Amino acid sequence: MFGYLRLILAILVMLSHLNIRFFTLNQGVFAVTIFYILAGFVVSYLYSFIIPNSKYKILLFYKNRIKRIFPLYLYILILTILFLLITNYGNPNFNLIKLIYNITIIPLNYYMYIDSTILTNPSWCLIPPAWSLGTELQAYILLPFAIISLKFRYFSLFFSIIVYTLANFTLLQPDYFGYRFIIGVFFIFLIGTSIQESKYISLILIWISTLILILTLIYLHLDRIAYARETSIGILIGIPLIYLLSKVKRKLPFNSLFGSLSYAIFLSHFLSIWIIEYFLSKKETISIVILTILISFSGIFLEKYIKNLKKSVKKM
Repeated sequence: MFGYLRLILAILVMLSHLNIRFFTLNQGVFAVTIFYILAGFVVSYLYSFIIPNSKYKILLFYKNRIKRIFPLYLYILILTILFLLITNYGNPNFNLIKLIYNITIIPLNYYMYIDSTILTNPSWCLIPPAWSLGTELQAYILLPFAIISLKFRYFSLFFSIIVYTLANFTLLQPDYFGYRFIIGVFFIFLIGTSIQESKYISLILIWISTLILILTLIYLHLDRIAYARETSIGILIGIPLIYLLSKVKRKLPFNSLFGSLSYAIFLSHFLSIWIIEYFLSKKETISIVILTILISFSGIFLEKYIKNLKKSVKKM
């Protein structure tokens, strides 16, 4: 079921970057928030039940995440670089340090302090949505410690909630601390951990607190600052949605394919937008969607081919 959910969320992110809005809400932010919860759920299950127990368990977990995230990311990154070199779209400036930032991903959600832009007109990094991957990778570094140590989990949970709340009341920069920095959103990943571990009291308290927060912000006319509405709605819907989906035992066809496709769509849709803009001089939605799907499938098939090739080499 989660493959279907991931695909829907990736499409919502793509539509947000095509300037399509649902009821004045940025559905891309809503989708990223649910992605965070889902990531926390999946990696908590992975760490607790899939990664074998050993003194190197954390390192094995990090290796698993690197193998999951980087191959397809680097494929889209290479395609993007080739496109920019051939067309000079956006007047790219291939600075070595900035290239390293783009390759390593983690600095990308600190773009307001660490300049990772390669394109200069408009000013973008190579894969613009990848800033959220930077946040996600930081969460992956911290999550094993939150699973192992309850003290660390509860401290980081409450500290992150406080930062998120202060940001939404504009006592901290709301966009940065309420949406992009791990310090303000780590609790959203921990929601996924609580769902995986069936921590019902924690989930109920967070859900009620989030509802009270957004109602207070609406009353004070602060709900439209940054992404308070979208992140709150993402939490309020994401908690029951992922909990209910986690209880579905029936395996649906194409679930794994859709999960892989969702990640590829998330990574490749900006490249498709740039290609279509370059050749058609406008954002032609249908063309962008078709091209994104084609690029995504090419990445999935290449990734699968490389995996099968490695298996064949090991058998020799």
